[in-house]
Amino acid sequence: MKKGFTMVEMIIYIAALVLLVGTVISLLVWVVRASNQVHVRNELVAGIEHALSLMANEIREAESVYTPTSVSGTSQLSLQTSNNVPALETSTYVDFFLCETRLCIKREFQAPQALTSEKIQIQNLEFTQVQTGSAASVYITVEASYLDASQTVQATVSLRFYE
Repeated sequence: MKKGFTMVEMIIYIAALVLLVGTVISLLVWVVRASNQVHVRNELVAGIEHALSLMANEIREAESVYTPTSVSGTSQLSLQTSNNVPALETSTYVDFFLCETRLCIKREFQAPQALTSEKIQIQNLEFTQVQTGSAASVYITVEASYLDASQTVQATVSLRFYE
């Protein structure tokens, strides 16, 4: 009996090794893709939540919703506020709107500032005024996408201005 490998045994070992390496590589590729998808979704949600938080703070501190530009169901919201008032003024205005595909804020006498990163594309922005008794609220809908992820976020924020 001869000792050593036969050609058939070598082919079987190589085939088994190729299957094992192929399986490991496929698993690694799948894990990397899943990780990227989770990262993209997390970045999208974090960006929208940050912008929504900034809008909610401004709405809560506002004196009123400026209705000539804030018609129900529009993509622009104007607030009258007494925060960060220019010299010799008693109140000022803050606007939220879409500037191309980004969510922006514009304070009176200042240039617009983007609230979302350039990576996040805002597909839809809608503000709806809700009046319940004497309490004014704003219902916000933001639909955004980033790469292959999309997210719709809705929130209702009440004005808390007290005279």
